[in-house]
Amino acid sequence: MKALLGAVLLLTLTACNSMMDSPAKPASKATPGMPLPYAPPPPPLPEEGVDCSAAVRRCGDGSFVSRNSARGCEFDPCPGEPNK
Repeated sequence: MKALLGAVLLLTLTACNSMMDSPAKPASKATPGMPLPYAPPPPPLPEEGVDCSAAVRRCGDGSFVSRNSARGCEFDPCPGEPNK
């Protein structure tokens, strides 16, 4: 039984190895005058605001503030700072 299992495992590994050794087929080039193949549309853009980076700023009191998309990705003011 162990010999049979070993043989199956050996054949499986050999088959996988031969598949990995074959070079990848390059993508075909576009032919002038021929339409491109169908592709799904890109995801929709957000309707409100923009996505800002996840950067944070450390305030003098040790707290942190993040960027705010409503403020054009500017940092929110620290506690005690005037709003700009």
